[in-house]
Amino acid sequence: MSGVVPSSCPDGGDRHTATVRQFNWIRAHEGEAAGDRVRRLRREALPYLQGETLMISLAMGVGLLTGVLAAALIGGIALVQRLAFGTQVSWLLVLLVPTVGALVVGVLVTYVVPESSGSGVIRVMTTIALHGGRFRSRVPVGGIAASSIALGTGASGGREGPIVLIGGSVGSLLGRLFAVGEERMRTLVAAGAAAGIGASFNAPIGGMLFAIELIIGRLRTSVLQAVVVASVVGSVTAREIIGPEIIYEPATLYTFGDFRELGLYAVLGLAAAVFGLAFLYGADLSERLFARLRIWRPLKLALGGFGVGLVALAVPEVLGTGDSLPPIDGLRDPIKTMLDGGIGSGYAAVGLLLLLALAKLVATCLSIGSGNAVGNFAPTIFCGAAVGGAVGHVAAVLLPNAGVQPGAFALVGMAAVFAAAARAPLTAIVIAFELTGDYELVLPLMLAAGLATFIADRVQTESVYTWPLAKRGIVYGDPEDVDIMQTVRVGEVMTVDPDVLTAGMSMDEAREEFRRTGHHGFPVLEHGKLLGVCTLSDLARADITSGAVAAAALKVGDICTRQPLTVTEVDPVYRALRRMATVDVGRLPVVATHDHQQLVGLIRRSDLVTAYRKAVTKSLASQQRDELRRLRDLAGTDFIEVRVMENADVVGRPVRAVSWPPHTLLTSIHRDGDLITPEGDTELRVGDTVSAIVHDGHVAEVRELLTGRPDSDAGEDS
Repeated sequence: MSGVVPSSCPDGGDRHTATVRQFNWIRAHEGEAAGDRVRRLRREALPYLQGETLMISLAMGVGLLTGVLAAALIGGIALVQRLAFGTQVSWLLVLLVPTVGALVVGVLVTYVVPESSGSGVIRVMTTIALHGGRFRSRVPVGGIAASSIALGTGASGGREGPIVLIGGSVGSLLGRLFAVGEERMRTLVAAGAAAGIGASFNAPIGGMLFAIELIIGRLRTSVLQAVVVASVVGSVTAREIIGPEIIYEPATLYTFGDFRELGLYAVLGLAAAVFGLAFLYGADLSERLFARLRIWRPLKLALGGFGVGLVALAVPEVLGTGDSLPPIDGLRDPIKTMLDGGIGSGYAAVGLLLLLALAKLVATCLSIGSGNAVGNFAPTIFCGAAVGGAVGHVAAVLLPNAGVQPGAFALVGMAAVFAAAARAPLTAIVIAFELTGDYELVLPLMLAAGLATFIADRVQTESVYTWPLAKRGIVYGDPEDVDIMQTVRVGEVMTVDPDVLTAGMSMDEAREEFRRTGHHGFPVLEHGKLLGVCTLSDLARADITSGAVAAAALKVGDICTRQPLTVTEVDPVYRALRRMATVDVGRLPVVATHDHQQLVGLIRRSDLVTAYRKAVTKSLASQQRDELRRLRDLAGTDFIEVRVMENADVVGRPVRAVSWPPHTLLTSIHRDGDLITPEGDTELRVGDTVSAIVHDGHVAEVRELLTGRPDSDAGEDS
């Protein structure tokens, strides 16, 4: 027997009545599977959670769960670090631990959670663009495991990418649980990203701006509430678990009094732009070099980890996130030390800081380029602090009596380099405040971050997050202007009940289906659920890689492309068009809105032509209505659209044979998606939508002709 027995009967009654009702409840739910229980509870809860109430409730849940998982990630990194490095670190450990750790992570991202490979922010943006923000349920736990091992064993990177991925996947899972649409799913994913940043860095405002500037792309009031709620709840939850301490609280308060320093802060903005672009191009170069290696994927990560170990032999500060490093000979908290101005003084300090920045840049490119489960937020603020500190020490030499604080320049450099790399100046400025608790440097922060963003954007319009998407042809975000292909839904043009293959079909049976139908690709079903897509190229690839004899033993489920890109029937066609263009495919499975494993249709390239024709028809009709309404206002006439009903006298008759009232002008007829200009011999049919200009006194008469009943307002289309 499964299920939970209600302790009391909600509508009262004596003990015997309650017992009978409990027995009936048990009998009704006996043998109910866990998935069925979830679906039943969802159905029971949905009537009480509608509209904004539902979204705010889900945002609170996303923030709570993400805050707990962020605390788990922080604790996991510390635990792995203690186990891997111990209390005394030798040069051999510095070389071996990042290598072995990367190998383990490589196995995880290859076979368990491929979503955790590389920057989590890029993965979230890709999933939003191509999969409507739908993550697999294993991503949160698998992501914590992979990133804890990666950062705990010294991979050069940050935890912001992993926690954005984890938070986004939490939002996705709750959205799937409550069967929200794609737009709300995107909102919940963005809310999870905001909660992740807010929880991981005790920066709720920064988390909110991070989601708005990077994940959403622009401010939308429809998503702002959910993002704000999730970020605050996530930050408060993590703070209650791991403590309220500010991560990089400086030893002294910064001041800004000498306006001559603004010139040096402008120079810092220029240097920050150079380093921001170096992160972008360095990571891209590293990824391309590792992609050329034809070796087992975990070995690629291990090679990247070995490279990090080599760099760490000379500059051990590059290990991990840049704070709370293992017991090494160098700086245990490099970023905080730079903010405190504790590197030294003079040009010797300048040389050391630039060495730290360059070494961290190289180590991070090795980690990210090889596919390790790390982010690049922490490395950018590490390099920013180093570059800013170097400029600050130069400023102290040039302005000996101005009281220059190199730590202040380090703080501004943190924000400026991140702003240049991510093109998110507001997020950079606010997070710099929240990470340090210091609000005295607002003018230098705005100047350096704004200038760094401006210069970097003139050189390369893409950011470190959007550049990998642009290379794949993914245009992130919705277009600002409404394209005509947004006016047609996939369900209007898709092929219903398409031909399919089953996962258990043999290769010969599949070839026969391709030959019989002439199709180039089929959806593949397993137990009635969508498994993937099989194309002619999949068959050819199987023959080449396995040989004709071995390929004959394969099944369709073995060779098909799994987890294909899909759209729902309520998606606008432009979304299908963009996804097809991104990966250059000729068809997309259409799935049910609330169950992305239930196939409801197929949209092909040929369907896009039909969609375009329907969209043009709708656009022309809209323009016509606007012009005719303007004419109506000028001439004292009325513009009406009425659907021809079955009982109307005009059915089957040509236009010229109908006794229209005086001054009646038929302007168009909508029929099966086509826009027809009526002529005298045009026959009227049931279902036609007739648009006409009618004198004010004859509107009711025309409606009666077209609908067959006097009270015909119900037949009016618009």
